[in-house]
Amino acid sequence: MRTLYQEIRAAGKAMYPKVLAASRHLDFDPLRIAKKLTLPTSGRTLLFDGKADLATFADFQLHEYRVNGKSLVESVDPVAAGLLPLEAEALAAHCSSRTSYFEMVEVLPRERQVCLRDLLNPAGPEVLLTDYGFSSTAGQCGMRLTLFCRLLEIRGVTMTSGFNFGFPFERSPGILEAYRQKMKRVPPDELPLARFVFFFNKNLQFGEEQGFQDVV
Repeated sequence: MRTLYQEIRAAGKAMYPKVLAASRHLDFDPLRIAKKLTLPTSGRTLLFDGKADLATFADFQLHEYRVNGKSLVESVDPVAAGLLPLEAEALAAHCSSRTSYFEMVEVLPRERQVCLRDLLNPAGPEVLLTDYGFSSTAGQCGMRLTLFCRLLEIRGVTMTSGFNFGFPFERSPGILEAYRQKMKRVPPDELPLARFVFFFNKNLQFGEEQGFQDVV
């Protein structure tokens, strides 16, 4: 029997192609989106270096690139897209989601959770992230990492949207200082996109390799 976490993950996977199909008439051009993210292209071909690039592009495509002031997930009507109830809940969670840069505080392998502290909002509460694969790997290896990721909350479960950029903990002071300097002149409405591109490029420089595990 699937757990709630697995049910939500399955709903998210089923939601994605339906949302893309429902947005085909809109001007979310993959080539322009890839260039905005600074992904390499060849003519009209997007060049992906494995699953991590695909997951990163999908997240950026859904949330950060905007047409007429709206992201792709904000532009889709869940009824018109034919979303099932849990898929519609997943879409709503994507619409209200956020990215940030987090420090791993504690791994809770029995609960399959990782406790995170938001380094861009240190006064905020710690977050219990449910992630079957990551909590297992981090618990076994005793890794101390910082993570850039997008958090979704659905039915009381907090999870990532499917991608994360992991960095060695000792890199965090330099990353934070570079981030503050880079974002100084970025207008508030452009900050989420600029933040994503900044951490994407830092990940290319010295990020940890991202692992994937099918939990559905």
